Amino acid sequence: MIDPARALVRYLSSVRTLVILSLAIPAIAAADPPPAFKLVEDAALGTQLQPDHPLLGNPAAAAITRCTAAIEPSSGALFWLEISRSGAITAARVHGSGKPEVDTCLAAALRKTPVAKLPAPIVLAGHIDLKLRDGEGLWPTPRQSTTSVLVAAHDAKWQLTVNHLAYTANRAADIAAALDGASTAIAACAPRRGSSAAPAEAIVWYDGKAIVRSGTPAYDTCVAKAIDTVTLPAPESALWMKLAIMPPGEPLAPLTDKGALSREQGLRDALTTTVRSRKALLLACLDGHAKAALSKVGVELRAGKASIKTVSTGDAEADRCVRQRLAGIAIPNANPDDKLELEVTLERQ
Repeated sequence: MIDPARALVRYLSSVRTLVILSLAIPAIAAADPPPAFKLVEDAALGTQLQPDHPLLGNPAAAAITRCTAAIEPSSGALFWLEISRSGAITAARVHGSGKPEVDTCLAAALRKTPVAKLPAPIVLAGHIDLKLRDGEGLWPTPRQSTTSVLVAAHDAKWQLTVNHLAYTANRAADIAAALDGASTAIAACAPRRGSSAAPAEAIVWYDGKAIVRSGTPAYDTCVAKAIDTVTLPAPESALWMKLAIMPPGEPLAPLTDKGALSREQGLRDALTTTVRSRKALLLACLDGHAKAALSKVGVELRAGKASIKTVSTGDAEADRCVRQRLAGIAIPNANPDDKLELEVTLERQ
């Protein structure tokens, strides 16, 4: 025989369980969606980055996600932040998403990101990966290169080397060529570092208007003006660069373990270095020429400058491009009457 009291208890217990479940379901549905972005710190000036301890606190995820909710981007973006000693973000730049409204919104959202107090002001650069609307993938992420690019010093006291480059809607080889074109103006800025200057680092932002930070304002303003002459290929193009400011020198070590080199061997190494340090720039001449190939070039030294003398890619247009991209490059340790010709392979032996 069924006990009425026990049946009532079981009934009330089942009703209580249903009520709890019905309350829990709306709570789950109301949870915040996963962030539609990933923020990555790539380079800094004034501090060393530690991947396991990011400088930025939790970004305003909801604000950043809202930036792409109404207007869909077409790419990930680069960012640049200037941060005071107190941890306040005093300047924020974002570019590259393909939509100016999204860039502006992202910059405003980043300015609200908390940062701990710092020993000194810093500059922080990186990129923001943005998810597709379906959440299953990413828009194209900004590209990066850590292949060193030497900007010709033109006999100046200081020379710039690009050690880390990040860019959107552009090519690394084209950026290197543009910097080479601006190298004379950049070299002319060297005296503005002052007579007691020491080697240093710098970081550059460029989205059509350059910002340079090295700690020497007069030098930074001059270099920014030189970089402003660089033409970006598309409205969404942007870049930042981490630089070393050093006395002019060979970008690659001589191919010898001897403590001293003969003058001829030194010149041979200088010519070899001149070609190999521009390998990516020369190989870019093959783009759009499927049957062209390039593994070696003939280079000559005349009047203190190096130029391509012989090249055979199998395509006349590519040959012209190679000649144009390595023509009249000053060799610092060459005298005007030095003459030399040699064949250089594009792979280190």
